[in-house]
Amino acid sequence: MRKFWIVCLLSAFSLSGCLAPKNETLTVTPLELKAGEKAFAQINDQDIVAFHLEGKLKKPYVLKGVEYLPNHKERTLFSMEIPPKTYDSTLRIVQSSSAKYTWFGANLNGVSLRSHEALKIKPDAVNTQNPSSEFTLEDYNVLFLRQLSASGNLSSNPFNDIHGPENITMKKGEQIFAFVLTKKN
Repeated sequence: MRKFWIVCLLSAFSLSGCLAPKNETLTVTPLELKAGEKAFAQINDQDIVAFHLEGKLKKPYVLKGVEYLPNHKERTLFSMEIPPKTYDSTLRIVQSSSAKYTWFGANLNGVSLRSHEALKIKPDAVNTQNPSSEFTLEDYNVLFLRQLSASGNLSSNPFNDIHGPENITMKKGEQIFAFVLTKKN
């Protein structure tokens, strides 16, 4: 009889959510760009990446545009708070270039942000990565990674193995930028 009540009690806690995992339930799905959006991006020398955010955030997150530094740290170029709520939204990330400068920006629910700094680099080698399949948010999520090199050499950073700036390896003359969704401290 005692085991019966223990099982009932654990079942009640489980059904009430007391024993539910504390992970976020927000899923991020990469979206295919429309033909017009691709043409606009090409004309304006832009890279645009879009994601569908669906689910509920229990704690605030921060979308950051970061530059990775050689000492396994990151420098924030801009940030936008993603408040806890239910989402069914599209997040767009943009990287645009001119002959001398590179800019980064983002748009979510009609709110647009752009980096405060124009980056002065004319890269010879460029590598851009973003997730190819749906994933559920973790503590540190790289949405878009862009490596630029004036020397023509790029390091190899396995996209799925990046869980923080400590996982980024850089070669001399290389710059690495990313859009990251992280839990707000």
